[in-house]
This record gives sequence, structure tokens and C-alpha cells, in this order.
Amino acid sequence: MKLTQFVNIWLLFVTTVLAVQPFKKVWENTQYSRVIDVGKSFVKERHDIQVTNIDSEPAIQYLFGLPKHMSPDATLVVAIYATKDGKRALLKPQKIPVQDEDLTYFDLKFPYPIAPGSTFEFILSFMITNQMVPYPEHIPMEKTQVIKLNTYAYPLTSYDTISYSLDIANTKSVTELNLDDLPILFEKVENERSVSFVASDLIEGNTVYDFTFTYPRNLPLTYINYLQRDLWVSHWSNTLQLEEYYELTNHGAKLDKGFSRSKYMTESIANKPHHAITALRIPFDHSKALQYDSIYYVDKVGNVSTSQYYENELIIRPRFPIFGGWNYNFTIGWDYKLDQFVKQQDDEYIITTKILDGIQDSTYDKVNFTIYLPEGAELLDYALPFAVAEPTITNQYSYLDVESGHLKVTFEFENLVDEMKNLSIVIRYKYTTYAMLHKPLHAAFYIFLALMGLYVLKKIDLSIKPNEKSDKIESEEVEIIDKDEKSEN
Repeated sequence: MKLTQFVNIWLLFVTTVLAVQPFKKVWENTQYSRVIDVGKSFVKERHDIQVTNIDSEPAIQYLFGLPKHMSPDATLVVAIYATKDGKRALLKPQKIPVQDEDLTYFDLKFPYPIAPGSTFEFILSFMITNQMVPYPEHIPMEKTQVIKLNTYAYPLTSYDTISYSLDIANTKSVTELNLDDLPILFEKVENERSVSFVASDLIEGNTVYDFTFTYPRNLPLTYINYLQRDLWVSHWSNTLQLEEYYELTNHGAKLDKGFSRSKYMTESIANKPHHAITALRIPFDHSKALQYDSIYYVDKVGNVSTSQYYENELIIRPRFPIFGGWNYNFTIGWDYKLDQFVKQQDDEYIITTKILDGIQDSTYDKVNFTIYLPEGAELLDYALPFAVAEPTITNQYSYLDVESGHLKVTFEFENLVDEMKNLSIVIRYKYTTYAMLHKPLHAAFYIFLALMGLYVLKKIDLSIKPNEKSDKIESEEVEIIDKDEKSEN
């Protein structure tokens, strides 16, 4: 048997085991509490789960799913459990290659095997973008925006659930669109800042039903289509320069008619919560000292005066209110002292910085994170809080670069949210003393050559002067001509 055939048979066997074994009902969801937080422009979910091993052998693997239409937009899927000493530890679920038309499955391995009859508690959390849809899509300017959310009703597991509750948090009012079509009834309870649904009966495994509801949210759905985030590292000036270019769209409700500036002003729509973007808030890291005089904000028209920096937060007011479907782009920049971010050991440096600073309550479709290391630097290693593709490493010429230019390291991220601004990227690089002195010495050498060339040029007489000998001959010829004319007369 050829090696390739053996490998293919082995892969088929492994896939079959993964597809069958995890669905065995070794667990029972004793208590399952699910919270859907709709307070922002993206969905945050938290699942507090207590499971019991109902099998005859210890078990360590737990399987759960997400709808196919949600899984591409799910981000930061993590699980947390309490250790024996009371601390919190992190688990990372992994997608498994199970073919299913409706669900994408994740495999979660517990830190240790759970004995038969024993329980284990953990918290599963994730965020899902692009799920909130204005309902209806077009509304008058002064009308309150309503959002429709299509999710799932019951736990997406193959295990039976004894006790189940579903809470819609950060809203006072929920209108269910298909509650009567669900096979297991819910008891609805309205609280001060949430609406709860409690299942009345046991929920068998693999019970998959959609759950659609609407709720009022008269705030914009800020969506960053593209963010170019550049960080320039300068050891000579001890400066970390940041510049961000944004392209954003409001995914909120669109206007059913044209925009009326007079109506917008007379009804004071801008002075109350509204589904149009009238201001953008960008909070900065409170633990770092920002150079206030370095902040700038421009759009394609030029410098904009309607911006304010207050208590480590930059507030930007666009030139016009950005309603649903409208676009806007702008650039901001600021400086930090580099020694707040960099640690040095001999010729090696470690720089730690945030992936985002981030517009408050926003979703990011694509982020290009680029860090420009000094000319002559060498990238050694990097660390990220989640898996991404390998960075692109090129060179970029800047001021006084004399050879290869700055080392340009670019990471591409997708499907981020503003709450990821606390996640950091760590980059380790080598920058020798020779490389640090190489650039200014080369620049000084070229400047010296230029000055010497200027000095030499100043010593060369390039002026045009008449020849004395030729002037004498010309004067003699003139005298002869004058004498000839006088003799003729």
C-alpha cells in the first residue's frame, strides 16, 4: 500500500471518529443559563453551564454548535472555569471537521477528566457581529429605530438540558416574532433592564429552532469597513507615533426621505439619542501618558475644528450627521514616549502595544496593523492573543533612510470589535548599537559631502570676464580705424 493511500485512509478514520464519538450523550446540562447582551452594535453572549457526566467512564470532551450563518461572524470564542485555588483559567474551543448543513461544531476539552456522576462548571462566551438588522430598513428621521435579531432558541448541543433560561440583556422591551412556533414553551419575565425566558420542560439534545425578536435601539450601528493603523518606532527621538485611517458606514436604519437640515435643527434631533452618528468617541489608554499637542484629526477636506480631547478621550464630530447607509472617512494621529512601551535587554527590544484603541461601540471588518521598526532592525518574534495569518514583512523608506528603509511588519485582522482594545500584540526585535549609529553617521557623511561640494563650487570662478589681450587688440584696431577715417577727411 502506498504511503499516500495509507494517509488518506487514516484521515478518513480520524474524521469519522470526530464525527460520531463527540455526539455520544455522555453529558447532561444540569443548569444552562444563556445571556444575550444587545446593549452594543454587536451581540455578546455568555453561557453559564453546569454539566454532569452521565456516562460510565470519565469524560473530558464537550461539544457545542453555532448556526452556519453565525459562525463566520463569531469572534473571541473562549471558555472560562474556576481552578481549585479560586482563580480563573482560560480554555480555547476548536472547530471540528463535522459535516452539517445547519451547524458549525466546536470541541471544548476540559482541563482534566470528569468522573462519572461528577459535575463541572464553566462559562462560554463569544461575540457575534453583523446580526443586528434595522426593522424596518427605512424610517423617518424622527422615528425610533427598531432592531431585529435572529438567533437560536435552545442550547445547540447533543446533550439533554434539565434547566434552561434565556435572558435578553440591556433592553426593557422585546417583541417575539415566532415564540408560538417553538415546541417547548417559554415563560416570559420582564425585568428592569432585561427580558427573561425560562423553559418549562426538559430540552432534548439536538433541538434546533430559530428565535427571532425585535427591540428598540435608537443608536447608530457604527461599522468600520477598513482601519489602517500605523505605528512608527523611533529610538533616536524616543517616540512612538500612531496614525489611524478610518473608513466607516452606519448600518442603522436608512431615511425614508431625503435629509432636511431645517427639520433636523428645529426638532433638536442632534441633542438626544439618535440612530445617526453625530459624534465618535475614541478612548485612549489611561495607563500611558499621551503627548497632547501631537493630536491631529483630518478628513479629505482638511483639518477639522470640531474635535475635542477630554479626559483621555478624543471626541470627533463629523461635518454632517451620518445616517443609515452613509459613509465617512478620516485620519487621526498622536504620539507617545517610546519608553512606555519598550523594554530593552542588550540589543534586543520587546514592544507591547494594543491592537486597537478603537471607536467606542463599533465593529471592524478589516484592520491592517502595521508597525515600522527602525532601519537596520531585525524582527525576531511576535505574540498575538489569537491566531492570524503570518505577517507581511517588507521595507518602507522614510526621512533620512539611506539603505533598506524602515522594517515594515503588517498584520491583517478581520471581524474585530471595540471591546478587543484591551488585547495586546508583543513584538521582539533586534536593534544593535551599530545599526542605531549607522543611519546618522551615513546621513552626516552625505551632508558632509554635500557641504564639501558646495564649498568646492564656491571656490571655482564661473563668472564670464573679457580677455585683457583681446581687449588691447580691439582698442588698437579701433584707433587705426579712427586714424584712417581722419586721413580720408
